[in-house]
Amino acid sequence: MTEYLVVLFPQPRKVRLNDAPKGMTNELLTLEGGKYKVSLEPPYDFTPTEQEIDLRNTSALNPREVEFEEA
Repeated sequence: MTEYLVVLFPQPRKVRLNDAPKGMTNELLTLEGGKYKVSLEPPYDFTPTEQEIDLRNTSALNPREVEFEEA
């Protein structure tokens, strides 16, 4: 099933899902449902370094949001 994710960060940054590049921060990402490890590309000036999510029950109008902050 198609799910939706937005990774929030104050600056544009490449998003990594399960250690593979997948889109940019602050943009709607379309994915298959399931478990993901979410992180950002270097430099490692953000916190937390990684977040684990189970992506399900989302829509394009109500995506899952994962937020990283500047460290």
